[in-house]
Amino acid sequence: MSTPKISSIHIYPIKSMGGITLSEAEVEMRGLQHDRRYMLVSPEGRFLTQRQTPELGRFHLTYNPDKTGFIVTFQGDTITIPLSLDFPNHQTQWASVWDNSLEVLRAESSINQWFSERLQREVVLVYQPNNSPQQVSLADGYPILILSEASLTALNQKIKQDNPQAAAMHMLRFRPNVVLSQLQPHEEDSLGTFQLGTTTLQIVKPCSRCILTTIDPITLERGDEPLRTLSTYRKENNKILFGANALCLNPGKIGISH
Repeated sequence: MSTPKISSIHIYPIKSMGGITLSEAEVEMRGLQHDRRYMLVSPEGRFLTQRQTPELGRFHLTYNPDKTGFIVTFQGDTITIPLSLDFPNHQTQWASVWDNSLEVLRAESSINQWFSERLQREVVLVYQPNNSPQQVSLADGYPILILSEASLTALNQKIKQDNPQAAAMHMLRFRPNVVLSQLQPHEEDSLGTFQLGTTTLQIVKPCSRCILTTIDPITLERGDEPLRTLSTYRKENNKILFGANALCLNPGKIGISH
C-alpha cells in the first residue's frame, strides 16, 4: 500500500458554508480544530444546509488577522464571530442534526440578526461547546472526510470521456477535510488505521454522497454531475460513494507535505 501524503487541508467552521484552506491543523477527537462547531438553525432548532438553503454557499469564511475569530463575508458584508462560544453566561438551547439532538450555545442577538437579514428568514447561529457529550462535531455523521487526488482525477476523466465539454469537478465540491496524494483511485477507502503527521486516523467506511455535490461551490449552479457519472461505477446498495469517513484515534497535528 502507498504511503499517503497530504496535499491540502480544509475546515468548515460553520456547517454547510464556505471552507478555509490551511497549511496545518490540529486534529482533535471530534475532528479538525474549529471544523463544523457552528451551524445555523431555524427558530425551532432544526439545522440548515445547502440542500434546502443554497444561499449558505454564498457565505465565505477566513480567520481574522490575529486568529481570534472568523470573518464571515456575504456579498461584500462582513461580520466577525469568535472562534468559540465557550465562555460563561451564554444562552443554551437544543438543536438537531438529522435525528440527533444536542444542547448548544446560542450566539448573541446581533450576530443572529446579521445572518437573518442576509437570508431573509429568522435563523440562529449555535455552537457545540467543548463539554458536549457528543463525540463528533456538527458534521452529518463522522468527524473527518478523506479524499485522494487520484479519485478526483479518475472521476474527471470519466466525465470528460462522456462529455468532452464538461468542466472539471473542483475538489471543494466534495468538502473534504484532508486531501491525499500518492494513492491509487479510491485507495483511501482501504487505508484502515494509519498515521498522518502526529495523529492516528481510522477509516470507518466510504462516504455516501448527496445532492450537495451537484452544486458548484463557486457559482452555486446545480447540475447532474458528479452523481450521474459516479453512479455508473461507485454505487453500492443504492448509495453513491466518494471519499472515506475517518475517526481520530490519537489527537495530533497534520501539515501539508512538501
